[in-house]
Amino acid sequence: MTIQVYWQIDAAADAARSERSARPNALTLFRDVRTSAANRYDYYAQIAQAAAQTAFDGGFLPYRAGSDDSRTVAAVIARAAPRLTLIPEFPAWVGSAVYAAKQAVSFQRLTHERLGWAIATPADALTRARDGDHVAEDELIERTEEFLHVARGVHGERPFSHAGVHFEVEGGGFDAPLDRVAFPLVFLQGESDEELALSARSADVHLFAAAPVAMLRGLVEKLDALARGEGRSVAPGVIQPVLAREFSDEAWQDAQRARLPASAIVGNYADVAERLAALAALGITHFVLTAPSSLEEAYAIGQHVLPRFRALTEGVRAAA
Repeated sequence: MTIQVYWQIDAAADAARSERSARPNALTLFRDVRTSAANRYDYYAQIAQAAAQTAFDGGFLPYRAGSDDSRTVAAVIARAAPRLTLIPEFPAWVGSAVYAAKQAVSFQRLTHERLGWAIATPADALTRARDGDHVAEDELIERTEEFLHVARGVHGERPFSHAGVHFEVEGGGFDAPLDRVAFPLVFLQGESDEELALSARSADVHLFAAAPVAMLRGLVEKLDALARGEGRSVAPGVIQPVLAREFSDEAWQDAQRARLPASAIVGNYADVAERLAALAALGITHFVLTAPSSLEEAYAIGQHVLPRFRALTEGVRAAA
């Protein structure tokens, strides 16, 4: 069992940071040395470079309807952090499953196969309608499954044909050299029975929301049973907010200022590493770690928590 740790790069976080419009116009004590060409995407690249320098395995880019497109951000920062796996999240209504597969193939060729796909959990009906998505609520899981079936089909076969409820293609597929790269790992999410069953059929990794250990244990066991019933295995993961400092009281003071969710793991470096290791003991192998002030916290977690966490989970990996 190989544990993968990703740092979340959230386009909606610190929304004004590095935007040219947010720069001070008046003279200040410190001179701003940024050029006029520097923009928000340079900040995304800085976060990715921080994650790469501190030995994260990848970056997870959540879908945010009102912010920069996650797949565009991933493509831009891929060259800035040439080691990281990049997992942009996007909704299944984003467009043609065939063209999404072509974009994935192109990204894989660009990055030497460092792409993952995270399909976003559908939003409520009103939000989806604002984005032009009018698929009925009871068809959303079916639509996601069909999207993945078609994307994998045109990637792996030629000619590939499919006539479904939501997608249709006739004689699709890719020729060389586009057919020589792997399909991205697929990450799905959710805790409902329907969402877990979908992952059992279609996901490579299932990401759970942060929750108490006992609850996660039950969800991991249910996912494993469903996947075995499909003749498959699906790796469990978790999206876990964290905040770590040298001393626990300092961490809790900062956590109160940052308004972290109740599910966040907060404490000194050793405590946070131990609590993450307890999740790994459940069989969780994919960790998406997230924190406010993403750039600074990437260095703090990567330098002080990750080495402790990896040392604690050596035994878990050896026993797997």
